[in-house]
Amino acid sequence: MSLLFSPIKVGNLTLRNRIVMPPMATAIEGPGGSREDTGLPSDATVAYYAERAKKDVGMVIVEHTYIAKQGKAHKGQLGLDSDAAIPAFERLAQAIRTNGAVAAIQLNHVGSIGNPDVTGHEVVGPSDKPHPKSERKPRGLTAEEIREIQSLFAAAARRAKLAGFDAVEVHSAHGYLGSQFLSPITNTRTDEYGGSLENRARFLLETVSRVKAEVGSDFPVFVRLGSVDGMEGGFTPEEAAQVARMLEEAGVALVDVSGGFMGSRPAGAPPGYFVPAAATIKKAVNVPVMVTGGITEAAFAEKVLQDGHADLIGIGRALLRDPNWVIKAKEYFQTN
Repeated sequence: MSLLFSPIKVGNLTLRNRIVMPPMATAIEGPGGSREDTGLPSDATVAYYAERAKKDVGMVIVEHTYIAKQGKAHKGQLGLDSDAAIPAFERLAQAIRTNGAVAAIQLNHVGSIGNPDVTGHEVVGPSDKPHPKSERKPRGLTAEEIREIQSLFAAAARRAKLAGFDAVEVHSAHGYLGSQFLSPITNTRTDEYGGSLENRARFLLETVSRVKAEVGSDFPVFVRLGSVDGMEGGFTPEEAAQVARMLEEAGVALVDVSGGFMGSRPAGAPPGYFVPAAATIKKAVNVPVMVTGGITEAAFAEKVLQDGHADLIGIGRALLRDPNWVIKAKEYFQTN
């Protein structure tokens, strides 16, 4: 049997194979998300995730879910900002788990790329430096506001655990708030949250610490790490490897490698465009490393694992298009 279809331990969880459905904002591009913009998963959301889970995906990480209205990225996004949302998310977690997959959920805050028309709040970020993809000038967060946001991540993680999810993922990629703190492009702070890499990583590390304190040491916490900005003066894979070591020391169970300000799908990039960054990070840590990004062929996914560049493979848009991707991949290895 291929490595792709071998089980793997992630924290105290056992995945039936190495294939992960990564978080994808289906409220924008597909059938999931909160169709009435309530933040609650709809029947279509539950059915969408259940279908992928029942067709042999090892783990499903539910799309980015806001921790507070201030951190909402777009209309139709899921939100775990209230205890009242727990029953609806319980249906979603149960649908994934009863179909054999590990159920995780990604938690997010939009930061300086926010739109007041969506959030109902002013735009905030690590400093008053505008996001590369926005002309809005954010207000730099105070230290007290930073601690409040970290508390909101922890509260949302508690709700996810109560809803029956097996793990949570803190989003620190794709130019959202976690990325913004890590990147010198948007983090020009002069206090303990800015300047050196250790200081720029402080927001993320403290957030992880607050989350773990809330959910307990035996509940797995992942981080999606934006490993490369692809812009002059931005965050690099070498820095990401150092941050990954810090995250491992902080007790993170999985490092999920993706892009920073370049986003999840850089234009014109070849298949497996984040594999080189994942390979750099994997050399620095002992916890499992996951990589997503333009991986659509089973043979290529297997090679990434065989070459030791990652431990798990995120199959994103290909799985969105074809729920039977995993079944077809298994047939490929049985006949080749």
